[in-house]
Amino acid sequence: MGVYHLMGLGLSPGVVTGPLSYLAYRYQRWNDDDRKFFSRSGEIKQREKGEKVGDIQAIVLFTTTEVIKGTVPCQTYIENQLMRTAKTPEQPRKPMREVLPHLIRKEWSKIRGEKSKERPEGSLFWVEVDRRDICEAYKRVVQVVAALAGVGGQGKEMWINLTGGNNVTNFALQLASTLSGDVSRLYYVQAEQDMEKCTRFTTERNYWIDLPAMPLALSNLNLTVLNLLETAPMAENNLYSRMKSQYWSLVEEISPTQFREISLAPMWKQGLLEYENELYFKGSQWELIQSYEQLLRQAKKNVEEKQLSLEKLAQEADWIVRERLSLSTS
Repeated sequence: MGVYHLMGLGLSPGVVTGPLSYLAYRYQRWNDDDRKFFSRSGEIKQREKGEKVGDIQAIVLFTTTEVIKGTVPCQTYIENQLMRTAKTPEQPRKPMREVLPHLIRKEWSKIRGEKSKERPEGSLFWVEVDRRDICEAYKRVVQVVAALAGVGGQGKEMWINLTGGNNVTNFALQLASTLSGDVSRLYYVQAEQDMEKCTRFTTERNYWIDLPAMPLALSNLNLTVLNLLETAPMAENNLYSRMKSQYWSLVEEISPTQFREISLAPMWKQGLLEYENELYFKGSQWELIQSYEQLLRQAKKNVEEKQLSLEKLAQEADWIVRERLSLSTS
């Protein structure tokens, strides 16, 4: 099983091709540090056999209608040699869908598994998002994440690149990672000064930055408290009594004092609960989170009911374009 890379894309080809060149370089080199870098990828059986893991299965680009249709060309770029400062002239501005597949293919062909003949082509997905609307961008992102997470017993392995695109797109990607808990890796790449136009990374040092992919993990106890407060505020003793009578297993070994200390007090500090006139009620932070969580839940339900893979979603939705790239080096 390969990795699905999800990325925001603006007008710079290098934000996509740069990290691909870095991954391909480390995949080909495969020293001890590289094996450790890719160690959480793939299946257990692959690692036990000593096979390379971390190859790219698909790339998903979240970008604007203008970029997809080519009405706004990409920035000028320099097709430099790996880990070398560019000496060639800048390439002219052209439609991104004309430039990027050509550049991607060169790097992708080097990181597609030892049995490369079994994967002669790769899928490049162009996902249209509104770079000015966080909610709408998030809706699109979670539908893609849900489709990938819902495939097979364990779902697909997802890495998210937070380098390209704008703040709206990257916030949507990061929020989807936080709420879903289905993303294996968040990363950011940083080019040297004046090297942003290069299509391949120019130095290994400080280029790849792993970011913490920390899911928002609310315990069953805390989620139950929030659900009980959906209809009306409650006093602490009433909350505890309801928990005892309806959700006994969650508070079986918890005293009223412990219930306050390990559940109510921490949630109040986080803004998930508010307290007034000796009553607890839902906090503003939970109401904010809940709206995004509901969108994620709806996306997962849609995937489950329709048995949607990302490929099937692309056939159904008019905001995803799937492009097949030949990875043959011959």
